[in-house]
Amino acid sequence: MSDRLPARMRALAGELTDLRARSGMTTRVAARALGISSASLNRTEKAKRAASAEELGGMLAVYGATDQDRHAVLELAGELPLPGWLGLPPEPAVLARFEAQASTVLDFAPTAVPALLQTGAYARALLTQAGAVADAPGRQAPEQRVAARVARQGVLSRLSAPRYTALLDEAVLRRPVGGGAAMAEQIRWLVSRATEPHISVRVVPFRHGGYRNPGRFSVLRFRDATPLVYLEHEGSSGFLDTHGPVEVFTAISATISAAALDDSDSVNLMNRIAADHDRS
Repeated sequence: MSDRLPARMRALAGELTDLRARSGMTTRVAARALGISSASLNRTEKAKRAASAEELGGMLAVYGATDQDRHAVLELAGELPLPGWLGLPPEPAVLARFEAQASTVLDFAPTAVPALLQTGAYARALLTQAGAVADAPGRQAPEQRVAARVARQGVLSRLSAPRYTALLDEAVLRRPVGGGAAMAEQIRWLVSRATEPHISVRVVPFRHGGYRNPGRFSVLRFRDATPLVYLEHEGSSGFLDTHGPVEVFTAISATISAAALDDSDSVNLMNRIAADHDRS
């Protein structure tokens, strides 16, 4: 086994190097896109350092890997041959890098306001409920986590911001996360953001009945790369970028959009719900 591992690492390193070269990226450009140092990427390509599962996933996306390329890389890496790459712990930094590169982002939120639209108070309440704040070591860690989540929203304020759509279930607005006052503030922040020309916030109201709900997901599209679907659930997250899954979630997005109110009616409903929280 000890003799075979280096050979396998060298083969994997060769595959990754070839993918990068075919993408036309230098190691410096690729490392910057992946959020790692050029030295780390060079060591990975020389089989002197093993890439993490997160880095492998990033490379496959950034380099525009085909299904055949992905199969070869994941087989050499010993990963399960799943479509896309799943099973990772939630990693906001990876998603944030793709959000920054996207031309359009669609978030479907059945249980909580998407991270790109959360107020600090709402984010703090969610993190507390999830145990992230209580379990974080050190006195500064909780606020650092909240600050990082809010700072991530800067992508929507850039001149080159993606066109952003949030599809929210009415339950997201009705549940008083952080209390009535905090929830009213959060909803009014949604209304404020919805006035911006590149941001759409639409609500699926209770009165429209049931609809297809696969859980929280995002669809990210790029000018010069294949689309990605991001899935996140308790303790795991991942991306799908093969044609089949992307088309499935594109169709689901259309179904949810058809069930949602338009922008104007959504704002009216949000204002009414905010007033309800004020009275609670």
